[in-house]
Amino acid sequence: MPSLYPHAKGISYALKDKGIDMAVASRSPTPDIAKIFLDKLEIQPMFVAREIFSSWIHKTEHFQIIHRRTGVPFNSMLFFDDEDRSIDAVSQMGVTSIFVGNGINLGTFESLNGASGI
Repeated sequence: MPSLYPHAKGISYALKDKGIDMAVASRSPTPDIAKIFLDKLEIQPMFVAREIFSSWIHKTEHFQIIHRRTGVPFNSMLFFDDEDRSIDAVSQMGVTSIFVGNGINLGTFESLNGASGI
């Protein structure tokens, strides 16, 4: 059974309650299974875009698609990831990118919350 990092669902609901749109940008060797997991976690409706592709697609392509679908400028996006290479590449697009080696947690979120007014 799939699971989220302990604080992820609460943080997602807090962002949604504040009217902040969220999207999924994920690489997976089994994108169909990843989409089923999102369904099982009952969080699919929280996202305005779900870009889940096979693992050979570069993360920057996810953000190009999200930008085209939502109209949100890159410099207004916030990205969390556990891969340095994705953080580096997406940062070069102008997206604020934060490395989270063990997933997003309340401490990381609160430090952003104070700095950004989220």
